[in-house]
Amino acid sequence: MGSRTTRFVIHAFAALTLVVPSRAIAAQAKRPPAPWAPHRTIAVGATLQDTLAEHDVLLAADSTYAQEWRLAGTAGATVTIDVVSEAFDAYEFLFGPGLEGEVPQDDDSGGRCNARLTVRLPQGGDYYVVVTSRNRRATGPFTLSVTAGPKPKSLARCDR
Repeated sequence: MGSRTTRFVIHAFAALTLVVPSRAIAAQAKRPPAPWAPHRTIAVGATLQDTLAEHDVLLAADSTYAQEWRLAGTAGATVTIDVVSEAFDAYEFLFGPGLEGEVPQDDDSGGRCNARLTVRLPQGGDYYVVVTSRNRRATGPFTLSVTAGPKPKSLARCDR
């Protein structure tokens, strides 16, 4: 198992809370219900600024805060999702229809500790971008953007 399998997702079924490695989610028939509602919605072509804060959901398995953003996707569309922060080492992953086999996720492809994830959406429907950090209990401002089409990975190293 690589570093991608060390990320964890917390999800709840009724009163039972499970801690599941992200690869295990592939066995689920659909996106597991999150223990929180999506923070907001972002559209392709949009850029927004927000803050990862102590009032956000704490993913207990790795002690990181997280926000979930809903993205309406079109079947066959390629999108690039960037999370940029000077305050923390950005990390992101994506749930949605047709992504059950492998949960797309990224740590540093945006360069300088920023996350960049380019994905071809296999089906139309609601996708969920989860913004989090590689650092335990990290908080601070970030910029989230979704653009149509691919972008190259950055070669700029993360030196935090």
